[in-house]
Amino acid sequence: MVKSISKRFRLQKYFISTFLILFSVEASGQDTRSFWSPYSELNWENIGHYDSEFHTHPGLGGEEYDPHQTVDRYHEEGYTILALAAHDYDIPDDYMDSIYPWTQLSDIYEAIKHVANPTEEYQTYEQLHNEPWQNRDPIELGMVSVEANEVSAPHHTVSVFNSMTSGKSTEAESFEAIKELGGFAYLAHPGRYVERWGLTAHWYVDKYLRFDMLIGQSIYNRIDNHPEDRAFYDKIQHLLGGINRPIWLYGEDDMHHEGTLGWNRDVILLENFRPGSLHPDISDGSAPNVMEALQNGYSYLWKPSEQYNKRAFNITNIEIGERLVEITVDNPSEVDEVRWRTHNPLIDDTETVHYGYSISMDNVPDYSLFVRIEMEGPEGTIYTQPFYIESSN
Repeated sequence: MVKSISKRFRLQKYFISTFLILFSVEASGQDTRSFWSPYSELNWENIGHYDSEFHTHPGLGGEEYDPHQTVDRYHEEGYTILALAAHDYDIPDDYMDSIYPWTQLSDIYEAIKHVANPTEEYQTYEQLHNEPWQNRDPIELGMVSVEANEVSAPHHTVSVFNSMTSGKSTEAESFEAIKELGGFAYLAHPGRYVERWGLTAHWYVDKYLRFDMLIGQSIYNRIDNHPEDRAFYDKIQHLLGGINRPIWLYGEDDMHHEGTLGWNRDVILLENFRPGSLHPDISDGSAPNVMEALQNGYSYLWKPSEQYNKRAFNITNIEIGERLVEITVDNPSEVDEVRWRTHNPLIDDTETVHYGYSISMDNVPDYSLFVRIEMEGPEGTIYTQPFYIESSN
């Protein structure tokens, strides 16, 4: 009974607050809100679109492909930016760090081939792999290679641009360790932990507010293991206050075998792309720009309607004014619908507030702290990062 009364009180307090906000805007007769987006920082005339994948599992745990085979398959599918992110519990960290750099894969294999993996019934890594690993040169392939691992934090976390190989007993300890190594991370398949552990949106809000090395979370895992992850992301972004703490959305193949390859393409928006890697033996190329793009939201997700579908259309310009956002694509005949989505706290769910290639602030509800685009066609859907709502009140 006490719990029920408390819940009713919180709801009454929330609706009163929402009413006062709506009343104050109407009473003033002036909407002082404006749009802000990381896309406004891009020089769209010079932007190229580069497919990436950061959540792959190349063989240490008995997956289908060895590291060099993983590189080859993603290269064949047109990906330009790639990380080989092993599970930390499969890494024999007395003998190796990450599966990196690609130019030393054969040496890494020689160091671990006779070592047993306790998580795979003590098979040796030689037994777990198809063949001896072969080196790959990202520059020869025209790619950017990224150092990464999937860290059991315990919440699984895709840790990039660092050599973290072993999760700690708590997320706080793991995140601090990633930060100390100069890296950052996004949270993998949140729906798994909502279902298994009962994690709430407020758990995620707490982590984002405490750890600025967390850049976002996945909204698609494989084909779509957790359909609720889109609305969950929206709710978390709303609870964070929108522009007060931006977080970015990602798709992830979580690739263990061919059936889980090619279901997601995080499109990184870059100028003057050059292959490379942040390793002393390899020229940097655009690797520092990839790092910057991930941290600042210079990306969007291409979600294929069928496995392997490549981008059928690209966003080629975004005009962002204080009161109006306009989107341009290069192949509009491939687009069936453009939806502008937000979190509605009154129903505690995601809703569509507008359709079309542009949106005015007049179309944005007063309770909305951001809008994001879902641009759908027969071949797939683009999911943009949020367009945030700033208010001078």
